Order: sequence, then structure tokens, then C-alpha cells
Amino acid sequence: MKKDQLIEMWHELEVPDGLHVELLDGELVMQANPGHLHDLPGRSLVRHTPDPFEAWSERGVLVADDYRPRADAVIIRSEDRPGDDAESDWPAQILLAVVETVSTTRTAIKRDWDDKRERYAGVGIPVYLIVDPNDATWHLLELDGRHYVETGKGIFGQPITLPDPMGFTVQTSGWHPYG
Repeated sequence: MKKDQLIEMWHELEVPDGLHVELLDGELVMQANPGHLHDLPGRSLVRHTPDPFEAWSERGVLVADDYRPRADAVIIRSEDRPGDDAESDWPAQILLAVVETVSTTRTAIKRDWDDKRERYAGVGIPVYLIVDPNDATWHLLELDGRHYVETGKGIFGQPITLPDPMGFTVQTSGWHPYG
């Protein structure tokens, strides 16, 4: 199957309620929609990100034709928001930060900690925030060349100060661990 056909099929796929699909390394990966504890960090970013920035949850990120993850949240400059007529997946070049909340399965944990980390760095997304409700921690990673380095780490309840140009603080007191 050609890449264009796979992408078209993915966009036209009728996904059953309670599931979502990501295109990762040329494979369609179907998973159950995350629970409410998983969604808390993305929702709080959407509600509290100040102007001139915006946070959006559940955005498809165009990393490569065959790699289009659905990030739990992304942060952009308001002026860079794609129009409604734009492709549904947002280009990595407009993202200031991407946020992934780690799920509970081994496969999902590896995907967020390793696979997406490598792919997001490879396209130059400046900040990768990993939120891990498995151990109630957050990890702030910043791009250093073509790789991320951890520049901040904390537990739920401790605020996160995002680096410039964002420079705002994210409160994590409303985030909760799994279990």
C-alpha cells in the first residue's frame, strides 16, 4: 500500500466510540481513549495557557508522512494557529512544546518515553513535557541539537516553569496519579 493511500484511509477511518487511532511508523495504532486522570494535564494547559500562546489538546502532529502522533497537548503562538482549511495534522515547525501523558501499558510507556521523544527531537520541537501519572512526576526536556536533555523534573503539586519564549508557569496541583 502506498503512503498516500494509507494516510487517506487513516483520515477516512470510522473509529468506534471509545477508541482513537495514531499513524506511527507506517502502522495504524488503535487504543482505548484515555481516562480522565490521563487527560487532566492537557485540559489544565488548555485552560491556563496565557496570551500570546495557546495550548490545544489531542492535536495530530505531522512529524513525517508515516508518523503522525496525536499529542495529548501542544503549545503554539496564537499567530501560528492553522486555519480551519489547513491539514488536520499540525506541522511540527509551529509547535513550541509538545506534551505527552504516559499511559499504563509497557508499549505506551516506551512509545512516550523513547519513540516519540526521538521523533519530536528529530523535527526540532523545542520542548517536550512528559507527564507520568504512573509515579506522579513530570519531566521537562529541552532540545539540545537533535536530542532532548532533561532540564526540569518534579512531582505533581510542584509548578513547572516553561522555558522562553513561553516563560509561563504551569500549576500541577490538580494532576493525580493513576490508581
